[in-house]
Amino acid sequence: MANADKFGLLQKLVPIGVRRHYARKRTILFQGEIPRAVLLLQKGLVKVYGITSTGDQRTVTLLSDGDIFPMSWVFGKSSVCMYYYEALTDCVTISVPKSEYQKAIMNDDELLRQIFDNYMSHYIGATMHVYALEQSHAQDKLAFILQYLVARFGEKMSDGRYKINLRLSHQDIAEMVGITRETTAVELHRLKAKGLIDYHKFTYIVDKTKLVRATGSDEFEGIEVSA
Repeated sequence: MANADKFGLLQKLVPIGVRRHYARKRTILFQGEIPRAVLLLQKGLVKVYGITSTGDQRTVTLLSDGDIFPMSWVFGKSSVCMYYYEALTDCVTISVPKSEYQKAIMNDDELLRQIFDNYMSHYIGATMHVYALEQSHAQDKLAFILQYLVARFGEKMSDGRYKINLRLSHQDIAEMVGITRETTAVELHRLKAKGLIDYHKFTYIVDKTKLVRATGSDEFEGIEVSA
């Protein structure tokens, strides 16, 4: 899907916002920071993460084109950012004053519906992420997080498999499920040996049907939570 299509009706907010560019690896918002505006992600990939008491990063979610953040502050549930927001790729955001954002969505039912659908997708994705974290074995954690990544970012290929349209390292995936990079590398190799996935450098290909059958999670097969 083209970037313009994913951004969709949020384009209406561009004239009242300020466009900002963030280079890869730059922190956009800090945990505990008081946001100055609502941020619309027009282009790029943002990692939302926290830091444990031992200093390890734990990825909460990933944001892509058309996402709005920080969610808790936008909805008035928190006065500060709950997590860090880091550009995983070069990013472009549109910064819109909160009062103008609220006025716009209250006066535009179609825009409100797009934003509602977006947050429902994130809610479903969050439950899939939690389910992956609840697994006892590292390989199961990875199998279920890959199902989430396919649902959120997967592109169906001509052979029926899905390409995850992200550049994710083993470390990136490890931080999503709370295991070490070394364990992640070993277990991903085992999933590859079983013919459930394939990967080269930062690109992952998933045989969704085989992975679902291997994990006994038939209820996940038809889920698509992409924007």
